[in-house]
Amino acid sequence: MVEIRTPDERSCLRCGRREVWDEDAGAWQVGDDEVGDVYCIHDWDVTGEFTPVAKP
Repeated sequence: MVEIRTPDERSCLRCGRREVWDEDAGAWQVGDDEVGDVYCIHDWDVTGEFTPVAKP
């Protein structure tokens, strides 16, 4: 059986903001006080390197 997984962290390529996924809140949360620029239009580091399908 194949498992579909989701990313658990992301960072902005422009301002350095780092966020982690909070399972309890069901939302992205700012991690480790790396807020970045509040006026930034975030460009998240979403690339083709992350594979959502985990093979056993």
